[in-house]
Amino acid sequence: RQGDFSKAQRFLRADLAWREEKRPETVTQADCPTALASGNFRVLGCTPAGLPVVFIHVGLWDPSKYSLDEYERYVIYFFENMLRMGKGAKFVLIFDMQGWSFHADRDRMRKTSRLISTYRKHYPAGHTLCIRTPAFFARNWVIIKKFMDETLAATMLFVAREAERSAFEAAGAWELIPESYGGPRKGPIPVPNIPGEADLPSAPPLEPMAPKAKREGKGSKGIPAPGAVAMAPSP
Repeated sequence: RQGDFSKAQRFLRADLAWREEKRPETVTQADCPTALASGNFRVLGCTPAGLPVVFIHVGLWDPSKYSLDEYERYVIYFFENMLRMGKGAKFVLIFDMQGWSFHADRDRMRKTSRLISTYRKHYPAGHTLCIRTPAFFARNWVIIKKFMDETLAATMLFVAREAERSAFEAAGAWELIPESYGGPRKGPIPVPNIPGEADLPSAPPLEPMAPKAKREGKGSKGIPAPGAVAMAPSP
């Protein structure tokens, strides 16, 4: 916690209390079946530095199909498994934002808040790359950013379409990126694609959504309204 010992102690106590209540190490696929089947989250593998990489396809996310509690268990299931996979505590998140809904209703924002809160309070911030972000997301970002502290917000990088490869390479994730996103990886990527965990017999393919230019305007070209960056920091 940036050298603040008292703040670190508070976070540790809160995390221990949360872990005693939620028992995240016991969460399984059976605790989040509907969310898991959506294919919204899937693991791509680990970077050469040993950081697990999870791909989050916003276009496959329909928060109306499951409860807030199931969504929290879903997030925990992936994050706990990523901790076990990695050599360190941090990991890389890649969000394909193309499918973000123009109408961010209360349910969507509540689940977004729970995702951010769980990540911020209980898992060390790593690298977060947001790609294919529609321009209209800027109005939602003003609200979503309030859910974060400065440390987490600083890890959020909105990547312009032409800079995606540079960002993936800088994060050490390029070799894990599928062909459908311009990467070198061939073949389908199953769900959840976690070592030691059973993959679903069927899942939506990991591929970009066709942009809805009429609704998204400039965002149809993947230009992120919050500010595009050339590349992500090295891990």
